[in-house]
Amino acid sequence: MRYLFAAVPILAYMALLGCTAESVSPITTRDEASPATATSSQAATLLVGHLLLPGEGGRRGVELHVWIAAPEGEERQLWILPDADGRFERDISGVLTRASVFAGSEVHRIDAADLMSADSSGLLDLGVIDLRERLVAHRVRMRAADGAQGGVVRAGLWIGPPHTGPQGELPSLGSVQFPPIVLGSEVEWLLPPDTSAVYFLVERPENPGHTANWRSGEQYVFGPYASSAFPLELVLD
Repeated sequence: MRYLFAAVPILAYMALLGCTAESVSPITTRDEASPATATSSQAATLLVGHLLLPGEGGRRGVELHVWIAAPEGEERQLWILPDADGRFERDISGVLTRASVFAGSEVHRIDAADLMSADSSGLLDLGVIDLRERLVAHRVRMRAADGAQGGVVRAGLWIGPPHTGPQGELPSLGSVQFPPIVLGSEVEWLLPPDTSAVYFLVERPENPGHTANWRSGEQYVFGPYASSAFPLELVLD
């Protein structure tokens, strides 16, 4: 597996407006209610909500992370992918203690004191979370170098270098969190304004096609980039 830190010609992409995510106040549309509570005897709760994102084209790297306190006292984190319209739903069991939306970094957070209680049917609705003024779209083309093999790749975006394992290994991108991308196509990413130290991890499968082995493929790392000088394309040799 080869790790390649590469830079491609960087052009100023767009002027960015907005605020950082350091002190984001809850903007969820909801009725006033007491914080979410649960007991160990409760059935699973259906968590739902709707993310309003700028433009069109699905989540574009945006994820919802929630933290659940189990009856035994342990807390676990779940990530939830919204659909093409920004809507999400997930069965959870335990007490919802926090929910955060990430687009490279945290852009929205709802703490326990701002969470609703589930209703009598077990529905916990986070309501509408409007992020249209908090995210900026960037388009990047991923292509094979002249004479290099085409096909599909998977790509992930990190703020700061991608984390590594005990042996220095980079994470695999084989999960549904990273859908396949056809080389030669453009991908749009949503990021907070004034983002810096953006890295892309791109992975080729070992065997393209239905038997693709993503964990044994080549990996490429591109970056760092600032949102004010974002790459127009990433080229894989």
